[in-house]
Amino acid sequence: LVLVVTRSVPPEVAGRFFAATAVFLVALATAGLGTDTGLARFVLRDDRYDVRRLVRIAGIPVLLVSCGLALALAIWVPDARPLAWALPLAAAADLCLATVRAHAMFRASVVVDRIVRPAVQVGLVALVLLLDLPGAWLATAWAAAYAVSAVLAGRAVVAVTGGVRRGTAGAGPSGMAGGPGAREFWSFTWPRAVARIAQVGVQRLDIVLVAWLLSPTHAAVYTVATRFVVFGQLANQAVSSVVQPRFTMILAGPADDAPALVNRVFGVTTGWSILLAWPVYLAVAAGPAAYLGWFGSSYVTGEAIAVALVMAAGMLVAVASGPVDTLLLMIGRSGRSLANTLVALGLDVGLCLVLVPRIGIAGAAVAWVVAVVVRCGLAVAQLRAEIGLAPPPGGLLLAAALPVGCVGVPVALAGLLGLSPLGWLAACLLAGTGYAAVVWRMRSRLAIDVFAGGLRPARTLEVAA
Repeated sequence: LVLVVTRSVPPEVAGRFFAATAVFLVALATAGLGTDTGLARFVLRDDRYDVRRLVRIAGIPVLLVSCGLALALAIWVPDARPLAWALPLAAAADLCLATVRAHAMFRASVVVDRIVRPAVQVGLVALVLLLDLPGAWLATAWAAAYAVSAVLAGRAVVAVTGGVRRGTAGAGPSGMAGGPGAREFWSFTWPRAVARIAQVGVQRLDIVLVAWLLSPTHAAVYTVATRFVVFGQLANQAVSSVVQPRFTMILAGPADDAPALVNRVFGVTTGWSILLAWPVYLAVAAGPAAYLGWFGSSYVTGEAIAVALVMAAGMLVAVASGPVDTLLLMIGRSGRSLANTLVALGLDVGLCLVLVPRIGIAGAAVAWVVAVVVRCGLAVAQLRAEIGLAPPPGGLLLAAALPVGCVGVPVALAGLLGLSPLGWLAACLLAGTGYAAVVWRMRSRLAIDVFAGGLRPARTLEVAA
């Protein structure tokens, strides 16, 4: 999508579009109220109650808040007005997909949120560009894809929860005797709601701040230079979706077995994240100018190259820390997760305000990396103190060595010869093919089969062993 937009419109128009979508995504995170984590915690831990009742407890506030935020965007954020109408639909889609994931079923989320919606967004935005419509139509087309997501997500949640109420035989006349009430659900969820808002703020507000402190053109360049981070984040989200119910079931099981199992699962899933995300970051770090060249010559600047290198280095560290926030939440420390994320948001915004006027968009990249690394470091320290987290290092070292040796080093060596954007892509594909072959050959040792099995629609998940 970023490639299509930057290749088709001036940087100023692209910057306004990117800033508007960033504001929309922050509003969407706010409207979600952290219900994805609340549903994941309660649905798998107790099968004695009607899940549909829990969805109502979560859903009504989400829809009310999303409508209120949509109205606020329409009134106070001019560039976001073409998007505002889609916010309640996007919030409903997220809620439905969170309910499906809470049943340890992940295929619907992958298909709807990672394949269908992005594809529809690219198609509709390309149509707007082809018809040469005004810039505001870019945002409208981008938002329209959430209507498709809402329909598909609604069908998925009906398929999961539309049957007989769970556990009615043993839960009393109502079939809900063992379920949490609104107070219990929201007492766990509200800190996560604030944390989620702050987390998305860390991810997106830097674009808004760059547009405000510098210009929409600078925001477009910054967005392009940091866009590759999203691909690694998608990999991390896929791993987190698989590991969240695993941690829940381990912690709900025998207490004596939990520490060893948690360390084992944490180590394996951190390895998955490294295997999926590090090749992207290493490839960009090995040829930042060639990567930026895909978006047009106006985006290949010294500042943009510096941003790409800083972001790649920071994300290598962040990914290697593992799913620390997910585990912190699953042991019931949502308050600490909230504090960590608020610290990160404060650092990001504060450093942006100080650094961006002085050193430009590179300052926003430094602020973002400092915020993310500090947040991960705090979570790691807290988990070590709380549950003695100490994953086996052997698997992590192997997972790190493979992308470095198979992708980072070969692409960097090819870059010494001078790479065009097309040449860089060819080098990445060639190195990636060899990397995939090596990983597949070592799939049993890396527990790749367990990860693939976690994406299947099964109610019972094995623990990585």
